[in-house]
Amino acid sequence: MAKENEIKKNIKFYKKEMEKWEFRILISLILIFLGIIVFYLEANNWDFTNIKFGTLEFPKLSPLTPFLFYLGFSAKQFNYYKKQLDLYKLKYTES
Repeated sequence: MAKENEIKKNIKFYKKEMEKWEFRILISLILIFLGIIVFYLEANNWDFTNIKFGTLEFPKLSPLTPFLFYLGFSAKQFNYYKKQLDLYKLKYTES
């Protein structure tokens, strides 16, 4: 009985952690998207008619690199907690 309560407690913990990392992934994706729009259009003097995107345009987006690293880290953490949640759900069904 105590083992089942501990497993339920861990399932709740990992669900909460997954929701936290989902939110962080969403926020970082929004910031990256807005950053691409702002940096790219600012570099082109807000000219919407002459939009070209080539390999020479990537240095204009370099200030967004920390957000990309954070997005990768958040995705890795989310996957870790998802695996742990699946493991505890399996343990719960076995007990």
